[in-house]
Amino acid sequence: MIKPQLCELRSEPFNDPRYLWETKYDGIRIIAGVVQDGFSLQARSGTDKTNLFPELNLETKVSTVLDGELVCYKEGKLEFNGIQHRANRINNVTLASKQYPATYEVFDILMADGQDLQHTPLIKRKEILKAVLVPTDNVRIAEYTDDGVVLFQQVMANHIEGVVGKLKSGNYRQGKREWIKVKAVQSGEFTICGYTQGTGWRASTFGALVLGEFNGTGLTYVGSVGTGFDEAEIGRLFQRMLALGSNCPFGRPPEPATWIKPVIRVAIQYLEFTNDHKLRFPSYKGMIN
Repeated sequence: MIKPQLCELRSEPFNDPRYLWETKYDGIRIIAGVVQDGFSLQARSGTDKTNLFPELNLETKVSTVLDGELVCYKEGKLEFNGIQHRANRINNVTLASKQYPATYEVFDILMADGQDLQHTPLIKRKEILKAVLVPTDNVRIAEYTDDGVVLFQQVMANHIEGVVGKLKSGNYRQGKREWIKVKAVQSGEFTICGYTQGTGWRASTFGALVLGEFNGTGLTYVGSVGTGFDEAEIGRLFQRMLALGSNCPFGRPPEPATWIKPVIRVAIQYLEFTNDHKLRFPSYKGMIN
């Protein structure tokens, strides 16, 4: 079992001639072993995923061990929900492979033709990868750039999770957090439409705020946020909401909740919208009114 090299979180990207930068794909991390008559796929946990992705056309000029990310694309854009449908599905695999076809974005090579490359500088490993991997319709060599700042701006604009920075001279160190990841978070204003029952020390207040977004015809449900509060803010919000009891503003309740008049605006930080227009990884940042 190979333990993939990992990342530590940083707050912002930077430009340094010693580093290269790649897109953070947010898919399924896969170590692939490729030989003349086939290949195997190992997840980060060590689980064998080979039989779950029959559509992959993985070919190299010599036997190799590769590192990369399995992702799904829809109309040229990364589709996080798609790869989630594939992650652990063991039934109807062939149908799933047609509905949510996977692409393997390869960004590193650990062995080639029996030679261990883990102590070879990353930039040289990139050259070897390009020389031995045969790109296909669903196997790609992941692109990289020296300009981490511009790449970060691009992933922000395209609602992609973030970027990864890597030392060009770096060795491959299994299980070590020596790469750098920067997440591209977004923020917006939403309306509290209700709240869910709290548990534990929050049993007397609320668990999460049910959020809506105003559009041309009314409110659209965008999910719930249950993190980002301190104790004082929970009390302040709960007292305001207690005086605003009302019916569900969405017509049909999207989840069990106590509904309130939708007048309190809040700032929310989040990673992106999912395909069904729900906030992904939302965090409360404060009341606006």
